[in-house]
Amino acid sequence: MQKITKLVIAVIALVVLSITVFPQTLNVLGKSPEKPKSYYLDEIQDTTQKVRALTKEPALVFFLCSDVHYNTVKTDNRLKLDSVTDMTTNMAALKKQIQVDGLICLGDIVDAKPPTKMDETKQQIDYVMKRLQGVGVPLIYSMGNHDDNRYISRKDGTVLTPQQIESMFMRYTLPNKVIDPSMNGLNYYVDYDRLKIRVFVVDSNYQKPEDGFHWSHGFSDNTVAWFSNCLNEVPKGWSVLVLTHRRLVQNKNPGKKWIYNQMKMVETVNNFIANGGTYIATISGHIHRDYSHSKPFLEFSVAAQKCQNIEAKKGKALAPERKLNTASEDLWDVLVIRPQSRKINTVRFGAGDDREWSY
Repeated sequence: MQKITKLVIAVIALVVLSITVFPQTLNVLGKSPEKPKSYYLDEIQDTTQKVRALTKEPALVFFLCSDVHYNTVKTDNRLKLDSVTDMTTNMAALKKQIQVDGLICLGDIVDAKPPTKMDETKQQIDYVMKRLQGVGVPLIYSMGNHDDNRYISRKDGTVLTPQQIESMFMRYTLPNKVIDPSMNGLNYYVDYDRLKIRVFVVDSNYQKPEDGFHWSHGFSDNTVAWFSNCLNEVPKGWSVLVLTHRRLVQNKNPGKKWIYNQMKMVETVNNFIANGGTYIATISGHIHRDYSHSKPFLEFSVAAQKCQNIEAKKGKALAPERKLNTASEDLWDVLVIRPQSRKINTVRFGAGDDREWSY
């Protein structure tokens, strides 16, 4: 009888652990154990069918997201604080249905602004990066302007050092990348040999030291030199895709300090194209809206994954409407690149529309 009592107690303890500790442990390790919510199921099925139709020819397929702005403190009019858990759960479910080459995240995974403290931001970064890694496909990450703590550093602490960025972000990215050592791995590229595509990740958050803290963005001199040299070395017959938080071609005056070296980057791409290179596109985030232009070369932005309703239209850029308890709570794309057709598609999961361009 005593043995039976001990056995019952042990079973009860195991059940309690499975309900409480084990799920938390899975989350810490970056797993996505949750099942998709019921209102996402039709979206998963619809996205699966669309991607399968596009991939009847050889293609590269990536999950694509930007501007998660994860926070545990409500500082704006967002509809929910944590949208990354649903996103990664939905990606993991979709991965079971389609072949995926990787997950591209274009930065700003955290808000990192007052009243959040630096230690809190580090914990948030750790959580989100492990969630992204937990989807189970190679991760390609481009730093955003919120990620390095620059908006908190006015109050306490400092902007994250390159070494901290490497340990907190870049160590989660795919291992077979070729990095720019002068930028501590913020710039890198990876080759997809089977389709002869070289994917560049280019940092766009440079602040000139003499500027101190300003709302500045741009491409460092080292970035420009590295990118130019790498483009010159792209094998003949290969195509190039560039990922960055801020796009290369800006509507603002190129002389402004917050887009430092913009024209040099544009000139570098134009020279590559003029010399017979195939430039697929620049893909960016930052503006929290869907946007594209085709001149002087194709660039498009993806709307923020952050669940928030902002001004629907700003110039030619559009922000999809979000509604709680519907599939539009979530927002990300499946990126499909088809070299044979020279087409690039984004199949939207959640709020917003599918898009297609030729290159």
